[in-house]
Amino acid sequence: MQIDTKTREAIEDIINRREGMASMQSQIKEDIKAVGEVLGVKTAQIGKIIALVEKERAKGDAIAGERDIIEAAADLAGTSEGEE
Repeated sequence: MQIDTKTREAIEDIINRREGMASMQSQIKEDIKAVGEVLGVKTAQIGKIIALVEKERAKGDAIAGERDIIEAAADLAGTSEGEE
């Protein structure tokens, strides 16, 4: 396979952008961890919150749907949403 200069530059550009994305993903993970530490919750919970907000912004009704699921689970468990 022969790679000309233009193709080589395109491949290098892709590699550079992927490295940039990996760096940004790493920074996002660190930011999520920091927010979790500030709030005193696990990073997975922050991730769930972020995912839910993104889903709500993209499609709508995500929060209401999750609330319905939580209320149904609480009913089945015999607890109310606000009880500990």
